[in-house]
Amino acid sequence: MKLVVYLYLSMIVLGVQAWPSVKRSFEIFPNPAVPHNVHTVSDCMHVASEAGDYIFKKLNPLSSALNREAALLELEAAGAGAGAGAEARAGVLPGVVPGEGAGTGADVQEVPSPEVCGLYVIGEPDTIVEITMKHYDVNCETGALMAFVDGWELNGEYFPGIKDHHRPLEERVYEFCNNYRQWPRVSNKKFFRSSQNAALLQYRIPARGSFVANVKFHKITQPCNVLVQDVAAMYKMTNFGQARNCTISALFPAVVSLASLRIGGKSVRAQQKVNYDCQMPSDRLEIGGSAGLDALGMEQASAVCGASSEPGPEQAIFCGVTTVRLVSSGRYQNQAALVLRKADVQDLDIATLMCAL
Repeated sequence: MKLVVYLYLSMIVLGVQAWPSVKRSFEIFPNPAVPHNVHTVSDCMHVASEAGDYIFKKLNPLSSALNREAALLELEAAGAGAGAGAEARAGVLPGVVPGEGAGTGADVQEVPSPEVCGLYVIGEPDTIVEITMKHYDVNCETGALMAFVDGWELNGEYFPGIKDHHRPLEERVYEFCNNYRQWPRVSNKKFFRSSQNAALLQYRIPARGSFVANVKFHKITQPCNVLVQDVAAMYKMTNFGQARNCTISALFPAVVSLASLRIGGKSVRAQQKVNYDCQMPSDRLEIGGSAGLDALGMEQASAVCGASSEPGPEQAIFCGVTTVRLVSSGRYQNQAALVLRKADVQDLDIATLMCAL
């Protein structure tokens, strides 16, 4: 009997001693969940280059103003006395900001016209953008509206340009909002993918509303159009034998130099030199700049073709947008490597184009 009791107690003691080791084994292998980034959209033009959730929330501006005014009146009432405070509160009318001559049309606070804002997403050159609308409260009846743009839009111009993109503009822009009168209710979760490393989520919310957009980036093997976010880097352009135009655009004045080049037919490449005056309709690499995003509106500094593996001279483009555009007919395997960096005052001596300010 004593032996049985001894063995029983020994098992309990060994179990207690073993528990910390078991507990530590779980601590050695923590939850493998990937950290989730959450960002607040605070600027009307919010540029995003990281994956994660982007959250926007807007309250009714008129009700917010009235709440602030009511708080100020309560502070004045506390200082002036209960009687004066009662008179001040009696003068507050819905939709009217208290002041001299309260009650006249001049004192009615007008809600500003709705502003169109955007979440401008940009990734690495060899990526595309994926946006999932996890939630959106954008009431159609109040004039609120959202839109996904395959690319970027600024001042009515698009990147990639309308004529350089393989999809028509009506297929690149998708508008949506909440129709709360619709029955049955449909899911407000939407999924979008861009064709290049840039995408835009526009929104116009006059009164109140919110949204949560999840951003991801996916690698691709044949990038064509690239929006530049790095200040200095080397970029490779190729048409992969296809009849298409590819564009690299930098949203700043830049210095461009060729690292290598192979553009055009055998007769052009046989010379083993760079031709800086290649004209239409031959395959070519156009270098220039403009004030807007669309490459078709750019002023051209040079049009290059030929073949060379030697680095070329630098040329500075002093424009709001610097653009390098590979024009391909599809008859040749065109490729080019170029170095692009931000231009400064010291590069004025090598300027080949200066756009009007």
